[in-house]
Amino acid sequence: MTTSRTAEIATGIYWVGGCAQDGGLHCNPYLIVDGDQGVLIDPGSVLDFEDVYENVCSLIALEKIKYVILHHQDPDLCSAVPLFEKAGAKFEVVTHWRTQTLVKYYGIKSDYYIINENEFKLTLTSGRILGFVLTPYLHFPGAFTTYDYQTKILFSSDLFGAFSYEWNLYAQDDYLEKMKTFHEHYMPSNSILRPVMETFLAMDIVMIVPQHGSIIKGNIISYIKALRDLECGTLLNPIKRDLAKSGGYMGICSAVLKRLGSIFNQESVREVVTDMALTLDENMNITDYNVTGNELWNMIFERILVIKGITWLIVIEPLTETLSKEYDIPMPEVFESHIKKAEDEASSLTEQNRLLKEINSRLESSILESQNKLIRCAITGLYNYSFFKNYLASEINSILNDFSEQNPGLVIISLDNIERIEYLYGHDEVEEIQRNVVFILEELKEGNEVLFKLQGFTFACYIPQTTNEAALDFAEKIRNSIASSEKFIEKVTASIGLAWLGEIREKAEYHGKLDEAFYNVAVMRAKIARNMGRDIVCSQSSINEYQDDIGKILIADADEISVDVLKTALENINYRVITAIDGQTAVQIARDKNPLLIISEVMIPKMDGFLFREEMLADSNTSKIPFIYLSYLKNDESVLRASSLGVEHYFKKPFMLSELMGVIQNKIKGESLR
Repeated sequence: MTTSRTAEIATGIYWVGGCAQDGGLHCNPYLIVDGDQGVLIDPGSVLDFEDVYENVCSLIALEKIKYVILHHQDPDLCSAVPLFEKAGAKFEVVTHWRTQTLVKYYGIKSDYYIINENEFKLTLTSGRILGFVLTPYLHFPGAFTTYDYQTKILFSSDLFGAFSYEWNLYAQDDYLEKMKTFHEHYMPSNSILRPVMETFLAMDIVMIVPQHGSIIKGNIISYIKALRDLECGTLLNPIKRDLAKSGGYMGICSAVLKRLGSIFNQESVREVVTDMALTLDENMNITDYNVTGNELWNMIFERILVIKGITWLIVIEPLTETLSKEYDIPMPEVFESHIKKAEDEASSLTEQNRLLKEINSRLESSILESQNKLIRCAITGLYNYSFFKNYLASEINSILNDFSEQNPGLVIISLDNIERIEYLYGHDEVEEIQRNVVFILEELKEGNEVLFKLQGFTFACYIPQTTNEAALDFAEKIRNSIASSEKFIEKVTASIGLAWLGEIREKAEYHGKLDEAFYNVAVMRAKIARNMGRDIVCSQSSINEYQDDIGKILIADADEISVDVLKTALENINYRVITAIDGQTAVQIARDKNPLLIISEVMIPKMDGFLFREEMLADSNTSKIPFIYLSYLKNDESVLRASSLGVEHYFKKPFMLSELMGVIQNKIKGESLR
């Protein structure tokens, strides 16, 4: 737990939140101390309960808290209520009847004070009045805000909140842009937002204290008007504007970069445009560029995705959609699916091509489910590992849901000796080998096969409709074609694993995870082929017996992409990987499985990485397990805390896989493998 800290924002009104929150959504609980009565507002989640509890108790005795106000039902503001009850607090829960119907499922035992049954106000013993202003569908039907008539402070719940990757208690100059981004994501439309803002404009408000983001204590009217005029949500229909008269592509691209700079920081945004054919001034305005406007529009978003990842695209998508509709220009290509064109071209073809159309439709569905993540390998142009996992799950689920007898095959192709070639000839030659392998595979395709590039030097080929004999013959053709090819700088071979869905679909132990079992069996057989001498197709093995591992490693992280990358790399060198998506589960797994090594994200649900490490140190059975942090959060404070917990290795995401793998193996060897 971090050092407790409170802040008195007005006489008798305190911010009592935790200081160690990260991930862009900072939660702000507040406490009103009025004589011998306390009113706790949006007390927070189970993740920051310890901090909030300690802060509250430092200001008022727990038994003096008479009311807890819950502005809506989301867990980030009210899941801590049962924990306060267990600690001995006795209070009434103040909320709307629509919220009460849902929050009771958190296990809340206290009585309720329903605002719509009490004239939308609460009168304290001193005579102080708290008024409640309804804000329906912002973003919940029963949402409301609280207005303190004594201090003229508006406790605004989600309204006026912001994404805060670099959080400050009080709003800074760039807060307005952060606030707009938050509302573009979470609020349904301007037509719903505007009437509430007009109500606020008629009120005497001296300070706005939101549940997320920062406290607004100056220029109140300008913030209210900004939200009154904001186009947002799924009902987006902005006024059309002339692009040329508004500064052209240079103007709208500058708006995107400025918004990102306010949410993250300007230095990070400048990293994105480094080496691009454009010039930025000190205010993040583009002053010059050497490509066409449309190329600039697309190029910026492609660079954002490659350098900063899908999170940045998701954050900026609402503004991008607004600008696209406002200036009547296409969304950047990186947001769009390229599958529809293939579907249209396939519409008039034969039955075999009809099946191809269905496959492309499933591919499009997988793209949508992946939320426009980077889906292709930059070297080969094939769909990558992340997309492959989504596609395979979608395909297998479709077969099962349709009760189809379809028996697809999966071919895993692992190139041999590539590490040696890379050492002798360099990375560029290895990239050329991979592109030549794709050329060979494309030449061998006979119809509906779908190719993927997995991690490392591994490819996959999904054959949606085949027989066992035909799939085996196809796998042998792949092996022979690669081994006999003269396209490579020296001889290259492949160890190939082949599996069929029909082998495992009737086995009860795989129900609910059939796609994972299908993939794992094919991968296992590729490993067997390599161990048998390489340049072999393995299509037979016990599907219940996986190759013996040389030890277990626990990864505690909710980031699916990072986990998949690291898990694949570790399994390729015969470690067994166990995963957990939250700290509490990770603690239990560590105690039950006694892994060789633990790799943990700092920002994980239910119990952060630091508390997880403390739990390990407190147990003599787990205190000696080597520990590595791998996180987007890495600053002086977090590194110092990691060091105090005896953690020597702290990697910042995105990480260099080869460096991390070297540290992992050295760390395990250095601990003499208990």
